[in-house]
Order: sequence, then structure tokens, then C-alpha cells
Amino acid sequence: MHKDLSAAWKTRHRRWLKFVQANIKAMENGKRIPIGPSAKPLVAPALRPRNDPSINVVICAPHPDDEALIGALALRLRQECGARITDCAITLGSNLSQRPRRLRELKSACAVLGFKLIVANSPEGFDQVNLLNRQNHPDEWIAKIRTLSAIFEQDSPDVVFAPHAEDFNTTHIGTHHLVVEALGDYQQRTGRGPITVIETEFWHENSRPNLMVGISPHDEATLVMATAEHGGEIRRNPYHLRHSGRLIENVRLGAEVVGGQGGVAPDFPFAELYRLVFMAGGKLCEPRPGGRVIGPKEKINWPKLVQSFRPSP
Repeated sequence: MHKDLSAAWKTRHRRWLKFVQANIKAMENGKRIPIGPSAKPLVAPALRPRNDPSINVVICAPHPDDEALIGALALRLRQECGARITDCAITLGSNLSQRPRRLRELKSACAVLGFKLIVANSPEGFDQVNLLNRQNHPDEWIAKIRTLSAIFEQDSPDVVFAPHAEDFNTTHIGTHHLVVEALGDYQQRTGRGPITVIETEFWHENSRPNLMVGISPHDEATLVMATAEHGGEIRRNPYHLRHSGRLIENVRLGAEVVGGQGGVAPDFPFAELYRLVFMAGGKLCEPRPGGRVIGPKEKINWPKLVQSFRPSP
């Protein structure tokens, strides 16, 4: 009788198979959790009053759901720094008949996150936020710039979130350019000083992220819950169930792309990647070279973090 030389292989494979199957089972369990918009608002717990200087944050979300999908840093700033987070919905999607539904879902998601909501060009949002509109219809584009610039003047943000310039989706790319140009207009009209810009990624990796923000399982559950309030969208594509997988992958990627090639991966499970830059004098300015990794247990010191990226005079 011949000895089975593959016995050890089979034993080890069974253990890894259980690991892989556990991931599939977790996604199947997620399918059993109700999706939104919830009949009764899921209101985020109130925060304790703080004495810290307030931080005004505006998220320029290309579509309803982007506020949750890239919201790790904004959520942490709200909870740890008492920041006031405003989600500015740049569009409500391209399908006119679906906009009321998407707005209901968006309101529900923002309630989960504790974010204030405003809709650019209320109540419909902008149409055709893309480079073709920018090129072929300059009058329409200028009108968008002026509308968003007025929103910035009203909210006076210290921090603005927007997609990076190569985030694949045409509306994400268009939103990047619209935000940069509207911030430039706002600064030139008002004389406003430097503003921190957080470039986000979802559809395409940013080639030069410089900030990896770890997030706890508790906060990741909040982001997934908020994403799940966009029920009409996730019925089409259940990306809420894959959100945690993307943040797990970010830890592998960010460990070296942000932390340094050949660096040791941190031991926390979830992270979001960003690029922190500055708008000054109406122009997008490069930050100081280098990257920063913030673990989920490290309290964010926002002024110190921003200063670490501020370019030398």
C-alpha cells in the first residue's frame, strides 16, 4: 500500500478552506440584515460637548453613497475632534425618476453617520458633472462653479473631501475638477487662506496616497450600515457587503505605498487611503513629501497632522 504523500497538503488545505468559507458565510449573513432606507431614521448617538476649536468639513460627494464609502476619516474627525461634517451632494444620480428615492436614502445614510446634508443646486443636484460638459458647455460649467463656490462661502470649510483626478468614474473625475475650481473661485473672491483638501479614492487607486487612516470594527460597521441605507443601489450591486474587504486590502497596500516600501504592515484590520493636499491662493499645492499612518487607537490630532504635511515656506 502506497503512503499518501499529499496527506499533509490536504490537512492544511482543509484549514484554509474553512477560512475562505468563513468569509463567504460572513457575506451571506450580511445579506440577512435589513437594508434601507429605514422607515424610522437611524439617528447617530449624540456626542459629548467639546472645548476643542471646531473643524468644518465638507464632503463633496459625486453620488449618493460616496459619503459613506469614503467616510472613514470624516467619521473619526466627528467622533474624536467634534468636527461638523456636511455632506454636499454634488449630484443625485443621472436618472431623473430615481432622484427622489436616492435623496430619501441619502438623508437616511447621513442620519446614521451624524452628517449634515445639503444638495448642490437644490433640490435636484447638478447635471452633467464631467469633463465633456466642462469642455463643451463652459457657461454651464461656470454656473456650477459659482453655485459650489457660494456653498463654500456659506459653510467656510477648513477641510474639503473630493475624489482624486483619476478616480475612473466620469462624475468622480468631474467632481474633482469642479471642487478645485470652485475652491479657487471662493479663495480669490474672499481672500480665504489655505484649505486642506482630502483626495479620496473608490473606483481607481490614487497613485500617490500619503495618509492611511485605520478604522475600528465598530466604526466600519457604522460605515457599512450607512452604505446599506442606499437600498436601491445595493440591490443592483451589493457593494456594502464588500466594503470591509476593500478596507482590508487597503492595509496591505497602504503599509508600503504610504508607510514606505518594504515596511511592516500594521496589525489593525481596516484602513482608508487618502491624499492630503492644500488649496492656497486659488491653486492646488503639493504637500510636504512623506506619508502618515494613523491607527484606529491613535487619537487624531488634526492641527498637528495638517502641520506635518504643510509645505515649507
